[in-house]
Amino acid sequence: MSNNIFKTDPKDPDSRLTQRIATKDVDSTVDFIEKITGLDFTSEKDDEGKSAARLGSTGRKEKADGTFEENSSGDLDLSVDLNKASKEEVTAKLTAWCKSQNIPEEEIMNVGRKKTDGWIKDAGDQIHFRTPINGSKENGFVQTDFMFSKNVNFQRGSMIGGSGQYRGEHRHIVLSSIARARGIKYSPKFGLVDPETNEPLPNGDDWNSIAKQLLGQSATVADVKSVDAIINYIKKLPNYEELISAARETLGRYDIELPKKEAVESYQPGTIGWMRSMIDVIR
Repeated sequence: MSNNIFKTDPKDPDSRLTQRIATKDVDSTVDFIEKITGLDFTSEKDDEGKSAARLGSTGRKEKADGTFEENSSGDLDLSVDLNKASKEEVTAKLTAWCKSQNIPEEEIMNVGRKKTDGWIKDAGDQIHFRTPINGSKENGFVQTDFMFSKNVNFQRGSMIGGSGQYRGEHRHIVLSSIARARGIKYSPKFGLVDPETNEPLPNGDDWNSIAKQLLGQSATVADVKSVDAIINYIKKLPNYEELISAARETLGRYDIELPKKEAVESYQPGTIGWMRSMIDVIR
């Protein structure tokens, strides 16, 4: 919901009260958010040394010779562990800050489609907050999305941003295509589920298990972190085209092409590549 929640006119997208935030301003703005909520979005790191609680591309776009678009985020997506803080608790702390700024109570909350120029919006498993950049209204505002989950490890893996020509949502399309070919269903919110009942499959919300169930027994979490990584793994399998068939059709509508299958001669019987492909097909 990048930058589209808070508007002076609910029907006019150009009346937005928030803006993109420069990557250089993310740390100080998140620091401000931590101070008013008491939450920690900094200390836990991912395998790239970045904050694990900052989802998607939040604070990760850095290209020295690039445009502002390539050095900024549309909003701040922050992961909140429901085992540590509830929506009600976070809302109360955001409301307390608003009141400390002499914002009248009736102006704090967005209300459906009638009032969109507030400061906080309750939206299912998310809370949106009109956040002063660097903690000061003088710098304008960025939309912060507090995204609540009881399984933040799955959530963080699901919210990985895009890379290269592929966006984060393209990764979900590819994973869904592979799952369908395997006779199961992939959900960006719940992981692997039964296609008929939508009930979670055993370890279906564990990314290591997801990698093995979708790609093959030798796959790891690293192999499902991006479209390029996924394709690099499965294009060596004999059923590659079957696995990506649905994704190729969906992405093709947006003129996004997936690579063709690698030459079969590179994986002759008896080679290491052939052996791994057979293991992954048999599963």
